[in-house]
Amino acid sequence: MRVVSVLPTGTLGKGPLRMATAFGKPGLGSNDPRPGHAIRVVQVPFDLRLSAAARLLGDQAGDPLIPAQRFLESAPQLGVDLDLFWCVLEDAPPGRMPIVRNVSLAVLGTGRTAMMFVSGPARRGLKSALLGGKPTSIDHAERVALICHASEQAGQIKLRPARLAQSLLDTKEHDAARAFVDAGYMRLGDLAYLRRRLPKSGPGSSLDSPAVPTWPAGIEVMSIPDLFAQGHSASTIDGWLIDALEHSYIETQDCPELCGLRDVADVLESHRSVGIYDPALWWVVFRNGQPRGCMLLSACPEHQSVELVYLGLAPEARGIGLGSMLLGFGIRRLYQTVLAFSPSAQPPEPGHPVVSGAGGLTCAVDTRNSGAMKLYQRAGFERFATRVPVVRSLKSASNTVQGA
Repeated sequence: MRVVSVLPTGTLGKGPLRMATAFGKPGLGSNDPRPGHAIRVVQVPFDLRLSAAARLLGDQAGDPLIPAQRFLESAPQLGVDLDLFWCVLEDAPPGRMPIVRNVSLAVLGTGRTAMMFVSGPARRGLKSALLGGKPTSIDHAERVALICHASEQAGQIKLRPARLAQSLLDTKEHDAARAFVDAGYMRLGDLAYLRRRLPKSGPGSSLDSPAVPTWPAGIEVMSIPDLFAQGHSASTIDGWLIDALEHSYIETQDCPELCGLRDVADVLESHRSVGIYDPALWWVVFRNGQPRGCMLLSACPEHQSVELVYLGLAPEARGIGLGSMLLGFGIRRLYQTVLAFSPSAQPPEPGHPVVSGAGGLTCAVDTRNSGAMKLYQRAGFERFATRVPVVRSLKSASNTVQGA
């Protein structure tokens, strides 16, 4: 078994965690849950992947092996690299399989990101056997060690290392949130997930208003196809989108801590990867000929919805009612291109009608952004979930994987 990191439990709570690495070295001590003993983080062995998956997905279920098996079978299609699956094992007597105590998983995404997952509380029986029937500091120490190692490894992928690690936690996952913070993650403001049902046409409907509003003086709103039709190149348009995003981040109240953690080109790549990218549903906002905002929509057939991926304006384009006008315009334009969702519907090609249904139009907003929250509430959005985002920059990580 390849041992990849060692973290003495006594270092917790004494400043930043520093992890020494060791590869294939025997005799590193047991995982005895007592202060001062080493925590060994190892790559999940192939024959323990089912147990590790059950531990990760929540082994409080009646039969956790069923969803675990489904996860392992679908991992290749989901783009999950199980080489980034790590665990801490409980030593077992000779001839018996070790017990998987805690696990972590890094899932690489577009835009040089990595989504991080860590196991939660153990089953009652396992907890009683290992921890005397109640959580102890060793459980927390193991999660911190696993998060640290998984994050660092994601930032050391040879071809395209992640530059930002993140996790979205349920508001009740207090133990996980504490472990991520102790592993060097920054907790952001809570994210409110909002949904608006798509409107119906008919007399008196808001859809009867003009398809394109009269924009404020100096404002021009152009879709990506409109810009191509004017003869602009893809690289020029991408440059405008990046410029628009950068200016919209100035004095933003929506997760301001994220500013500067990633290259904006990587952010643009992430936005394009959401759902099905349709350039006809992406608009650039120009003020006096300069890109100063954008509105990006993407169809998500698997959720029977359309996601408002991003809506942002530069300071000089705020305070003139433009945000509300853009949102109303997007909703009307979306309705004009919506098909009723059906299980047999084929995913749309770029430029074709969007597939949507019961999921409506969704978005996520930092709850600290009171102006945006009021804007979406006025537009008929309602909250259906809340998540706690935590992030950590991986820019300082090495570009090469340590060890073999």
